[in-house]
Amino acid sequence: MTQLADRLSFLAAGGSQAITFQEVGLPAELVRDQVQEVAAGPLAPLLAEAIVLACDHADSEWSQAAAAFPAGFAQQSSVLALTSSIETILGSAATAKALAQPLNGALLDGFTEQVARGPLLAAARLEGAVRLAASDAVAPYRVWELLEALPADGPDDFLERLPRVLGVVLDCWAQQETRVSTAVRDLLQHLSVDEAADVDALFELGCDRLRTALSSTELPEVSRLLGEARTFFAAAEAAEEARDDATAYLAVCDAVLGFTAHDAPKVAQAADRIEQALERRQAWLHGTHQPAWLQPRRAAEVAWSQLLLQLRAAADLFAADVWMDSWQAIDAVLTAYRAARTVQPLGARQDSPGLVALVEPAVDDGFLRNEAFLRALRFSAEHPDDCPRAGFDTDTAAAILTRLDARNSRSTTGGDPNESDDEEPEADAAEEARLHRIAPTVVRRLPMKKARALGAHLSDDELASVEGLAYDSDVARLQADDPLINPLLDRILTQLSQHPDFKGAVRHSFSVLVTHTLLFLKSRADLTRTSLVGPGKAGEPPFDYRRKPEKGHRAANEADVQRDFHQWLQTGPLHNIVQVEATDVGMGRPDVMVRFGPLRYLTEMKQDSDDNSRTHIESKYLTQEAEYTNTGTPFGQLIVLDLTPKTTSAGTLRIDELTWVASHHPRGATTDRFVLAGIVTGNRITPSAYSR
Repeated sequence: MTQLADRLSFLAAGGSQAITFQEVGLPAELVRDQVQEVAAGPLAPLLAEAIVLACDHADSEWSQAAAAFPAGFAQQSSVLALTSSIETILGSAATAKALAQPLNGALLDGFTEQVARGPLLAAARLEGAVRLAASDAVAPYRVWELLEALPADGPDDFLERLPRVLGVVLDCWAQQETRVSTAVRDLLQHLSVDEAADVDALFELGCDRLRTALSSTELPEVSRLLGEARTFFAAAEAAEEARDDATAYLAVCDAVLGFTAHDAPKVAQAADRIEQALERRQAWLHGTHQPAWLQPRRAAEVAWSQLLLQLRAAADLFAADVWMDSWQAIDAVLTAYRAARTVQPLGARQDSPGLVALVEPAVDDGFLRNEAFLRALRFSAEHPDDCPRAGFDTDTAAAILTRLDARNSRSTTGGDPNESDDEEPEADAAEEARLHRIAPTVVRRLPMKKARALGAHLSDDELASVEGLAYDSDVARLQADDPLINPLLDRILTQLSQHPDFKGAVRHSFSVLVTHTLLFLKSRADLTRTSLVGPGKAGEPPFDYRRKPEKGHRAANEADVQRDFHQWLQTGPLHNIVQVEATDVGMGRPDVMVRFGPLRYLTEMKQDSDDNSRTHIESKYLTQEAEYTNTGTPFGQLIVLDLTPKTTSAGTLRIDELTWVASHHPRGATTDRFVLAGIVTGNRITPSAYSR
C-alpha cells in the first residue's frame, strides 16, 4: 500500500474530519506521484473527496495531483469505487470543470472492449460519461458517437442498466439531435423485447412518447403520441417486475385523456391511482440510495400531482348541475386552463403545446356544453368589480371567451373549425392569443390593453425574455430541474417520510405545499424588488421588508412576510386548489392557514433580531407551531424573518442552509410533530456593501 493510500485509509477510519490533502500530511510531489495508483484502487472515492475540496478552494498547490487522477481512474475495476468517485466529483462544479476532458476520456476509452470484459463496469462508465455531458462540463459529441455505434445485444448485466441511461439521453437531447435520438429510440425498441431490460425499456419509451406529445403542436399528433405512451406504460405496469412509476404515468395519460373526453369519473379514478402508485413507490424506495442526478424525475411527479388536482377539480365542476359558489367554480376551471401552459410535468425547459392542445379545447367544450356555466363565465369577465374573490383571473376568462366567440363565429360563417387562434382576422384577438401562448404571466399581471401594447413592439424572443422577468417567482415554481430546489426537496421529503402519518392524502397535499414554500424562500433570497408584493406609495416599489431600513423608514416585522407569503400562495398554481386564509390564531399573531379540503396546515410567522441559529429558533418557536397540529395532521410550517445585523455577518446563508425539518415530541406524547422550518433573511445590505 502506498503512503497516500495508507493516510487516506487512516483518515477514513477516524471519521471525525473532512479528508483533505492538508490532513493527509504528505508532500505535494509525493502525493502527485502516487495519485494514479490510488485512483485505480478501492480508495479512489476518498482521493476524489480530497481533490474536490482542493478544487473548491482553488488550492493551486494540489492542482498537479488532481490532474493526475483521470489517468489512474481509467484503470478502475470496481463498480462501487467508480460510481462513488463520479458522484463526488460531479457534486462539485469546480472539480467537474477542471477534470472534465481527461475524465471523459478515462470513461470512454476502450469502452467496447470493456463491455465484454466487465459489463457492469462498462454500464457505470457509460452512466458517468452521460452525466458528465448532461452537466455541460464537456461537449456531448463523443457520447453521441458511442451511442450511435452501440450494439443492441450484449451481456445481460450491461443491457439491464442501459435503458435508464438511454432515458436520460432522451431527457437531455431528444429535441436537439435527431440522429442520436433516433438511434437511442431504436435501441430502446430492441431492448423492449429483451428479457433483461424489457420493463425499463418500455417505461423509457413511454416517457419519450409523452415528452414528444407535450412538445407537439398538432392535436392529432398529440393524441396519437399520448395513446402510444399509454400503451408503453401499460405494458411496463403489466410486466412481472412492474414499476410503480409506470403505473403513475399510465394514470397521468388516463387523466389527461379523460379530461379531454369530459369523463369526470375517469379523471378522478386516475388521480386516485397516481396517488396510490406514488405512495407505494415511496414505500419501496424508503431508505434506499437514489442517485441525485435522477431527482428531476422525482420533482416531475410533484408537478403531475399538482396538475391532476387541478384537472380533477375542473372535470368535477363541468359535470355538476349546480354550483354553490359560481365564482369559485369558474376560477378553478381557469386555473386548470392556465396550468396547461405553465406546469412542465417532465421537466422540459420548453413549452408544452401538446398539453395545451388537449386541455384548452376541453375547457372550451366544457363551457359550450353548459349554457349556465358559460353565462356565469361571461358575467365574471364583463363585471370583474362584482367578483367577491380576490385575485380572480379575469384576463384568462376574457381569453377563453375570445376563443369561444371566434369559434362560434367560424361555425356561423362556415369557417374552418380547426383554424387556430393565431389565424383570427382581428389583430387584437391574434395578439391576445400570442400573449397567452408566450407570456401568460405578463397577461396575468397587466391589464390586457397594456399587455397588447407591450407585445406589439416585441418579437417572440423579446417577449419570451420579458416573460422570464415577469415570471420571477412563477418560473421558479414550475421548473422541475431546479439545481437548488430539487436536492433540498428530495432531502425534506425523505425526512418527512420517516413519519408514519406522512402517507395518502396527507403526503400528496403537504408535499405540494412544501414545494411552493421552498420556492417562496428561494425567490425571496434573491435580493430584487421585482418579486415583492404589498403596500407602497403611488409610483414607488412595494415595501421591501428584507432590506436594512433606510433612515426614516420603519423596521420590518413578521406581518410583512406573512402578507407576502399569503399573496404568493393566492396568486400561484395552488390558487383554488386550496383555501388560503390569514388568521388570527394565537391572540392576533399573523398566520397563514392552507386547506386542502378537510386537511389543513398552518404556517406560523415569527421575527427574531437576536439569533438566527437553528437551535435558537427551535427552542423559542417550535413548541408553539407544533401546538397547532394537535387537532389535525402532525405537520406544519414555521417561517422566521431574520432581523439580526448583517454588517458583520460576512454574507448571508443559502436557502438549503436555512431550511430544515424540525421534530417536536411533547412529554408523554406518542406522536411526533414534524415542522418545516425556513428563514427569510432580513436586514440585508447590498452585496457591494461587503466590499467597502
